[in-house]
Amino acid sequence: MSDQKAPKKQTRETEQLTELLSLLHLALKNIQLYPPGHNLVKTRLAVAHQLLHKILISRQTLLFGIARNIITFEENPLGEELPACSALATILSRHEIASLKFSYGVSHHSLFLFLKAVGILPEQKRPGVERQQDISSLDIPHISIELINYDYFDRKASADSEPDDESTSPLTWLTFTQKLTSGILGHSGIHSAVDGSDFDATAPETLAAAINSHVDKQPEIIQQFSTLLDQMLRQSSEKSQSVSSFGGKELSRILTSLNPELRDQFLATTLESCDRNMKHSDPEKILGKFSDSVVLNMVEQVNKKNVHISPALLNLVEKLSRMRFKADPATSTSIARRGKLDNLLDPDKYSQQVEQEYHNSLSKLARSPASSHPVNPAFPLEEYLKTLEEDHLNRKIIHATLIIMDKSDQEAEYTELSHKLMEISLLLPDSGSYDLLQTVFKVLKKQTSEKKSTEIRKIAAQCIQELTAPDFLDYIYSMFPEASATEQQEAIAFLELLCPDILGKLLKIFCMKPNIPEDDPLVGIFRTFRMETLTKIFTILPKTTTVNVKRLLVVVQYLGIQGTVRLLQPFLDHKNSDVRLQILDLLLPAHDEEALATLISMLESKNEQIVDAAIELCNTHHPPACVPHLLKLLEYQFFKNTAFERNQKLFLVLGHIGDKKALPSLKKIAFTKWPFQRQKIIQMKRILFYSLKGYHPEHRINLVRQGIKIKDDEIHEICRALLPAQERDKR
Repeated sequence: MSDQKAPKKQTRETEQLTELLSLLHLALKNIQLYPPGHNLVKTRLAVAHQLLHKILISRQTLLFGIARNIITFEENPLGEELPACSALATILSRHEIASLKFSYGVSHHSLFLFLKAVGILPEQKRPGVERQQDISSLDIPHISIELINYDYFDRKASADSEPDDESTSPLTWLTFTQKLTSGILGHSGIHSAVDGSDFDATAPETLAAAINSHVDKQPEIIQQFSTLLDQMLRQSSEKSQSVSSFGGKELSRILTSLNPELRDQFLATTLESCDRNMKHSDPEKILGKFSDSVVLNMVEQVNKKNVHISPALLNLVEKLSRMRFKADPATSTSIARRGKLDNLLDPDKYSQQVEQEYHNSLSKLARSPASSHPVNPAFPLEEYLKTLEEDHLNRKIIHATLIIMDKSDQEAEYTELSHKLMEISLLLPDSGSYDLLQTVFKVLKKQTSEKKSTEIRKIAAQCIQELTAPDFLDYIYSMFPEASATEQQEAIAFLELLCPDILGKLLKIFCMKPNIPEDDPLVGIFRTFRMETLTKIFTILPKTTTVNVKRLLVVVQYLGIQGTVRLLQPFLDHKNSDVRLQILDLLLPAHDEEALATLISMLESKNEQIVDAAIELCNTHHPPACVPHLLKLLEYQFFKNTAFERNQKLFLVLGHIGDKKALPSLKKIAFTKWPFQRQKIIQMKRILFYSLKGYHPEHRINLVRQGIKIKDDEIHEICRALLPAQERDKR
């Protein structure tokens, strides 16, 4: 049964770390968007720091590896399918950060400074300033990073190394440690031919010397050391001989040879790894071979360095230390160590971590084998655990707070409750609890009118203002891509509950976001409140910027122009040419006479760019009234290359309209003989005959029959395809 619980613990830890990365990305995003004192910046940062602190209480350190768009922890990728985790990894990778380490004690302000620095992308930095300098200058002792070093430990093995020993792979600290402790690698990183006896005498001290000398790589080394230790513990339970040269004695010699400060870090990692693997391995096989000094250091780690471990492992460390220093009570060294040990294992100090009765019970459980009896299924443990999750607790708190607020008639009490309510409610989009947001809004809306106290009604209205603030609405909208289908529907229902009052704010959000597609959820809300949205748009249009006018006209296009033609017509004279073209695009499909008159005036303009824009509009909307004006633009003499280009465009536009009035002019060009640029003339005529497919067969038949006689194979094939079937077969 204990074996079955281990994966579940790992899964829970992975979920917790994934949630942490998502919260860090969310906080980083808000720091990039809003000023430091903004409410969203403070709340997102507080939530991220709270979870980080909670994790660090048990782990002391968190070391993440970064590789492109993936963040790893203990060589396991985290949140590969979550856009937030991938986005955070991408940002860190753009700074060429290889690893990120959080240590216990990191403050709220330190986390803010770090995210703010990382949020400034490399291309936004001042030239000549390195990222490491930026981070170190912030003086953040509990957050450290390591940058990618492209040439360090990227060596290949020597040419005479065996091909099947993974020698072609780049040398990392993990492979360095594994190969060195297996006796196939020397300190220089090159395969060595030392025999087992030479290796056993020097490998641990050699490895410790290498670690001591590479200060800049120590976070990575500790991480890889933890991975290797996990492998050792698992293999020791399986009695594997693959790392027989690296056991408790060798580990003790490595720890003894490390610098004191570094030794504490490695020893803490050792204890954490043993604690992590207690359920499916026997740490005593490793720890029991430690030297007296290392055992004493272990006790110091637990009691003085605040390294938190389970009571079961603490019991094991205590047992080892008591046995070790009872073995030889006569020597002065042993007496001194025993006195130091008694001081460290003082029950009063120990009781600060675990009550004595609780400790005795856990120690007894730790010595006892796992029970073979199944857990009583009558108690729904999984369902009970769900009630302890943050989302469930938040729901309970919000419902209870709303009930108390509904009954409260005291201004001070109501004010305090409203602050607590909004503190949790503004974080509900993080968990997708939009249904609960609807409940909060409905209750507050009711209290704004039904509460007897004027001041309380004002406080309720202020809460509603927070729920309808532009930045909060923008945040909800930004969550749509990451939300599930059900969460999206509930979010839309919440926003629709606030409408039509917030339509102006939603339109402002739309104007801030480029290239919003027609099937976007925001457009769906506008369609639900079409008339109110259009009324708001035409209230805004006369007094907003040109950029916003363009964006709002896109909304009009999505919603349809029915009932808005007269409101759009004044914008045909807008000072911006792009706006005028947008209005024509909207009005020409409705056959609006003013729009058509504007288009004809553009075709008659002396400005070539305006004429080209008008031709494109004709190509899109195919207005028959423009045919005479398009024919006037045809060129019959070809001194310039632009004449060929203009004619070819006009042929296609006229073909899309298909008015037979154009055919005489086309016939004249089709049989024009021009002594120069014959190849371009032929190409132009090919497009002319190709455009004839847009005309009625009866109207084009004579021109097609004449065109088939032209001595050009491509024109011949085009015309033959346009002939009636019976006539085509004869040719």
